[in-house]
Amino acid sequence: MKKATVIISAFVLLALIMFACAKQEEEAMEVDPTAELAASVEHGKELFYDESLGTSGMTCNSCHMEGGTKGGKMGDMTIRAFDDLGSKYPKYFGMATRVMTLSQVNNWCIVNPLEGEALAWDDQKLADLTAYVASVKPAPIEE
Repeated sequence: MKKATVIISAFVLLALIMFACAKQEEEAMEVDPTAELAASVEHGKELFYDESLGTSGMTCNSCHMEGGTKGGKMGDMTIRAFDDLGSKYPKYFGMATRVMTLSQVNNWCIVNPLEGEALAWDDQKLADLTAYVASVKPAPIEE
């Protein structure tokens, strides 16, 4: 009798697990990936202008004008407008003198000019900021 109860309990537990997995899969299919990416990019744009990423009073926009859509200068250094950066990294990043991913460059900027703490690699803020930076296209040239 005990053996039958254990077997029945195991089957009930297995059925509950299968139901939970099916429900989770169903919920995952209800997510719109395009909308999720758009929300991530929008949050990243907010972070781009957020002084709380550092302690220097600067934001990403302090060096990368108009959300990265326009180039500028910082001292003698020319800063180019962002242009499809997601397809250009990893690459050699001269200011750090090494090859870096776009997320690593974002963290480098947070630590150095912004004087903040690097975001953890699994922090959604880092993913959102990188999604925004990767999405930026340069502003049209005015004639």
